[in-house]
Amino acid sequence: LEFEMDSQSPLKCAAVMNRPHCDLYEGVKLEVSLQAHNMRQVAHLIIAMQRMKNTQRLQGTEFSDQELLNIMMENVIEESVVMTVQDQVDSGAVVYTSTSQEVKCNVADQYQKSLVLNEEALELQAMTLQGGSFQRRVQLNLSMYVTPSYSSGKGQPVTLGIVDTNLYLSCSSENGMPILQLEVKVNLMLQLQRKRLYPLHLSDTFLQKGDRTLHDHFESARYQGWFISTALQEREPVEMCTKQEANRITSFRVK
Repeated sequence: LEFEMDSQSPLKCAAVMNRPHCDLYEGVKLEVSLQAHNMRQVAHLIIAMQRMKNTQRLQGTEFSDQELLNIMMENVIEESVVMTVQDQVDSGAVVYTSTSQEVKCNVADQYQKSLVLNEEALELQAMTLQGGSFQRRVQLNLSMYVTPSYSSGKGQPVTLGIVDTNLYLSCSSENGMPILQLEVKVNLMLQLQRKRLYPLHLSDTFLQKGDRTLHDHFESARYQGWFISTALQEREPVEMCTKQEANRITSFRVK
């Protein structure tokens, strides 16, 4: 778009397809160019139109300056709507800082029962494996974190994910009782890979306690006093329990 001041131009306007000039009113000549122009030229046009509006009130046209400006702008500007999505962090979320320590390990209880994924029930079960059946056991990714209130005496904050999946162990509440679940955590997995600050829900976090060799315990960060445990029997689900429950095993060997 090009324009120029011309006090001798008559008030007339021809169709854009027939003539390259459109005489809007006396004093202004608008030339429509078929060549593409960039937004800098469009901005210059807008500034010039604003100056004209402030310095001269033109008569003899059925459109006001503002109306002409609006018409022109409607044809050169595309409106884009950008939606900003903000992660919601509730009272059960704490900002953890990654220590860049991620350990891929096998976990077995003190009676050497390994963890096996039951895909149909979407749960972990504990069973004794021998020989070629060892390939059924799952490996866990232990990603370690610290918080502003981190204390070694309280245990090492970790997330527990099943290797080669986007499944993570999570402790939530059902009918007032803490339960262990496997949940899909795609966003959590991406954040762990990027090693960034991230508001982890306490339900996704466990406190690893012990000497990290023969006597590890995994306590829920959200429901403290509740631990990941296995049953004395074979092929039973891995669940949460308190240490006082004699028929549950809370000690694990991580290697």
